[in-house]
Amino acid sequence: PQLVCIEKRLSGTDVSRNLEVPSQARFLPEANGIMLVTDRDGIRYEFIAPVRKSGRRSLTHQWSDFAAAKGLRASEFIRINWSGNENHYVVQVGLEAHGQHIVWETL
Repeated sequence: PQLVCIEKRLSGTDVSRNLEVPSQARFLPEANGIMLVTDRDGIRYEFIAPVRKSGRRSLTHQWSDFAAAKGLRASEFIRINWSGNENHYVVQVGLEAHGQHIVWETL
């Protein structure tokens, strides 16, 4: 079973630069650890989640390449799930919302 690591509505900065990690995020790798993501087309991405001096984290490295390749837009919902297998993660985008229910699609 996959475990929700990050779930948030994307901002313009999240899409164009680095994904700001919410403080309630769980199942992240150690500071500067690599998050491996293989998309549904078999393309592999590596995100790094460094800890800044403020204590906050953001996803860097290939995150902006991933966001551009997937056509992510500000105000979309994103979910990153930990697969339970070392540092392997799955990224999903929320396609439509029905009240509090979101339909997720794996990217």
